[in-house]
Amino acid sequence: MIMMKIECVTFDSSALLFMFTTGSRILDQIINIIESPIIPIIPYPIINELRKLSDSGRPSIAKAARSALDYVLNNFSIAMVEGSPDDSVIEVSRRYGCIAITLDMKLLRRLRSLGIRTIYLRASSNMLESDLQ
Repeated sequence: MIMMKIECVTFDSSALLFMFTTGSRILDQIINIIESPIIPIIPYPIINELRKLSDSGRPSIAKAARSALDYVLNNFSIAMVEGSPDDSVIEVSRRYGCIAITLDMKLLRRLRSLGIRTIYLRASSNMLESDLQ
């Protein structure tokens, strides 16, 4: 019997909004990149950020945020942490050894500087890439 490691994956709001504004099947892409099953995790501050976006902003973003919020509340594990959305992604990824998924370049630089494994969007190909070893 082959044992396969299950990876936890922490999502920021940019990755979730991308999923619902483009219809991209990024969960499938992530599983293909990691080559293992995943446990998707969302830090609680990201839920709050999605709630705020769903109540304001451009109609397309508000709709995507509502869809993302509904999806994560029904399909993701929620990590009860505090702090800013970006700080919460870092904290959960560090605490549990998760891979962080973001399309935010500023957050991506912070994650990399801390040695946290990441998956991000390559703008030139509009595909997800990773810096996993």
